[in-house]
Amino acid sequence: MIALAKRIGCLCALLTALPSFVAAASWDPIENLPGTRPASVEVNGKSRHYFRVSPGTPLSIALQGPGRLRVVSRAELPEGANRVVSYRVLVAEGDRVLKEQPTESSPASGARLEGNGGVLCKSRSMIVDVPEGSHRVSLSVSGPPSVLVRLLFAAPLRDKTQMISITPVDAARSVTVSEGEKLIPYYSALPGKPVRLRVVGPASLELTTRLDFDSTMRGVQAYRLSLSRSGRRFREVAFKTTKSTTARYTDLQDRVPSKLDRVVLPIGDGTQDLSVELIEPRKGSVEIHARIPQPSVGNEE
Repeated sequence: MIALAKRIGCLCALLTALPSFVAAASWDPIENLPGTRPASVEVNGKSRHYFRVSPGTPLSIALQGPGRLRVVSRAELPEGANRVVSYRVLVAEGDRVLKEQPTESSPASGARLEGNGGVLCKSRSMIVDVPEGSHRVSLSVSGPPSVLVRLLFAAPLRDKTQMISITPVDAARSVTVSEGEKLIPYYSALPGKPVRLRVVGPASLELTTRLDFDSTMRGVQAYRLSLSRSGRRFREVAFKTTKSTTARYTDLQDRVPSKLDRVVLPIGDGTQDLSVELIEPRKGSVEIHARIPQPSVGNEE
């Protein structure tokens, strides 16, 4: 009986802790910050965007809560270095410290900074809770001359939220994706011809994207999108993808859709004009499908 009680107690503790793990959606990378140029880091053959932070020069990050900010850090050492390094990462809003991480790390074998012969250390990670509303936080480091950080944000999931598709106010064309028994409308982003959306916040805007494959494209293909608000770029997203084996276009006979990629954007209060522009490849096209949560209706408390 005692053993059974212990098992039940452990199970109850696990169930109590579950909301903190399942309350957030997937982690979306923050790949563009105004006035800051990201560095490309190859981790086990995959390219990732990091930002370089030096002691005395904090990184400023605008966030729309609620959600969680994940900070993945790697200390940067001179070429040929082979030692353990201690450093500290601190996230603050004004004078209030949100999270502080003292840590140490050693050189990593599976990570390298593209175009640079320096040494990168093994990653260290911490998660910062972001309350509801608009926030501007600063991320600072101390210890080595520089630390590279990768930033990811997860907005909370809302149970049983019904999503509805929205039609752009402007797009180069519309196409239909057939997958399984579903026909889904997508809208084309061409070089110089973005998809333009008007969204009333607060809301979470979900963008599903597919790269168009032509007959010359083989294997893994990369593409990059720019996201702008009222004409000002606020984020870039990059994907690597392959042809879908289950989806097809009903009205683009010379193109094959890629597997889908997805990004979720927190939208603040009021009406916002957003645009999704294809940056790379410079010749090509990407299809966009946008959704928002179903607005609440009726009398609710």
